Amino acid sequence: MRIYKLEAWSRNRVKVFYDEDRPVFVLYKKEAEKFGLTEGAEISDGLYAQILDEILKKRAISRMLYLLDSGARTEDGVRKKLRSGFYPEEAIDAAVSYAKTKHYIDDEYYASAFASERIKSKSRLKIRQELLNRGIDPQTIEDALSGLEEEEKETLEKLIEKKYRGVLEPDEAFRQKVIRSLMQKGFRYDDILSCIKQFMLCHQFKD
Repeated sequence: MRIYKLEAWSRNRVKVFYDEDRPVFVLYKKEAEKFGLTEGAEISDGLYAQILDEILKKRAISRMLYLLDSGARTEDGVRKKLRSGFYPEEAIDAAVSYAKTKHYIDDEYYASAFASERIKSKSRLKIRQELLNRGIDPQTIEDALSGLEEEEKETLEKLIEKKYRGVLEPDEAFRQKVIRSLMQKGFRYDDILSCIKQFMLCHQFKD
C-alpha cells in the first residue's frame, strides 16, 4: 500500500491516507516518524500489521472503554463512534471482539433493558424503530418486545387518562385529536379506540 498523503488532524496527530477520500488511520506525529511514514512511501503488509498490533488495536480498545464508561452502547453505536475517530476496521473488530468477550457490549441485554424501560411511555412500534436506529438486528428486537403487550396496553390507558384529565365534556373533535396524538406515538388505531371506549364507560362519559 502506498501513502497518498499525510494530513494534520491536531497539533500532535496526523491522518494517513491511502487515497484522497478517507484516512485509513490516525497516528501521533512521532509514531509516524518512527515507522517511516511519509507521503508516497509504501507500507508493507508486515508494517501495517505491526502498526495495528502495537498501536491501533490497543488504542481502539481504550477509546471503546472510554465510550462505554458513559453508558451502555450497542455494537453498531460503538463501531460508528470508532469509525468517526478514523480507526481502521481491523482495530474496530478487535475492540468489539474484546468487548463482547468481557460482556461490555451485549445487544440482547441492551435491547431488553431498553424495551422494558421505554414501554412505560411508548408503544412497541416506537421502541422497535428506535432500536433499529441503534443498529439492533430485527430478531433481537422482536425477542426484546415479546411479552410486553400488557405493559403497552397499560401505558396506552395511562396516556388516555392523562389526556382526558380535567376535560369535563370531551367532544368528537377532542377525541379525534387524542387519537391522532396517540397514533403518532405508534399505538394501533383499534387499540386506541378500544381503550378510549373503556375509559369513557368507566368514567360515565357518553361515548
